[in-house]
This record gives sequence, structure tokens and C-alpha cells, in this order.
Amino acid sequence: MQPNTRQVLLFNTIISFLAKRDVESLTRAALVEKYGLEQVDLLILLGNSSLYVAEQAALAYINGLAKDLMICGGIGHSTHYLAANVKQHERYHTLDVTDRPEADILKDVLVKYWGIPESEIMLENRSTNCGGNAVEAGKVLEKLQKVPQSILLMQDPVLQRRSQASFGKVWQKHSQVQFISYAAFVPLLKLENQNLVFANSAHAEFCSIARFL
Repeated sequence: MQPNTRQVLLFNTIISFLAKRDVESLTRAALVEKYGLEQVDLLILLGNSSLYVAEQAALAYINGLAKDLMICGGIGHSTHYLAANVKQHERYHTLDVTDRPEADILKDVLVKYWGIPESEIMLENRSTNCGGNAVEAGKVLEKLQKVPQSILLMQDPVLQRRSQASFGKVWQKHSQVQFISYAAFVPLLKLENQNLVFANSAHAEFCSIARFL
């Protein structure tokens, strides 16, 4: 069965819903306008296969949008996709990805290629899913005796809404914490030669259309 324009519309409705953006752009002005914050207390980059998400998180931290930075992610069912994307990347392909947690791989990207000091990165490399991210991140912060009041979450765009819901559920006892979602990109689809493709060809770095669907 060939895809049609109605299917594209339905997919893009779901994609736009999942790729949650609580601010219009990843800028200080947008944070101030929506939340009255010049910077959040903590930015959490959640393990995923898109290196573009990691790059946007790096830029946000470098540009002063967050006081602290954490990377979450152990070895899960999708870690091999991140490893494959690193191996194929023109800049990052020399990084060691063998049997390593997602957080460790992404930390190397931020430290070695974006100049973020390793000492400034909190690392959580045990979690294997969105709920686990929330649980294990909380343990890391508790051990460090840090209680952030505002947290910016950045994740695989189609897991962005799920991740915020997971943190909200797990962190119910910290009801004062404000979670802010920002999907680094919205991977919309279009029809091309009667096939579904990413509307922005750059999003092909993210994953194959078959896996995405």
C-alpha cells in the first residue's frame, strides 16, 4: 500500500505532538519570555541516537542557558544505533563506542569536540529507558546534594514528551521542580516519489524511515 497525503498529515500530527517544545527557541530570550528565567538550574541531555540533539545541548550549555549539565543513559536496546551514528559521523567517527554506555559516548562528544570541561558534566550511565533516566538522575543529584528548581530536558524528539512525563511521575515528591522540554528538531515527513522521507534531509542522520515509523 502506497503512502498518501492523509497519512503524511496524520504522522506529522503525531510527530509534532511528541516532539514537545515548551519554548519557541533554545535561547535566553525565549526562556525569559515564557518562564522569567535567564537560565535553568540544570540541563539534562538524555541518551539517544541523534548527535544533533547532543550538539544543540552543548550549544545551549556553552551559551549559558543552564548552570549545570548532566548526561543520562546506560546501555539499552537502542545504544547500537548511537554507536553506528558515531562511526558514520565525519567528525566523531574516531571515538570509542564499543560496549560503552550512551552517556559516556555523548560525554566524549561534548568534551573532545565542544570543549566542555569534563569536570562540569554530571554523568548517569546506568539507566536503560525513560523512567530509568528519571530515577537514576534523581540518585545522582541526591548524592551531590543538588536540588534544581528548573530543569531543561533534551531527548530524541519523539521521546521528548514521554521523557518529561516520566520525570514528572518519578519526581512527584519534588513538586516545586519545573521541567522544560525542548525537542532539538521536529522530524516531519513528506512524500517524495510515492515514498515517505524526512521533510528536512538532514534528519536522515537521526535514523532510517523504517525504524522511525
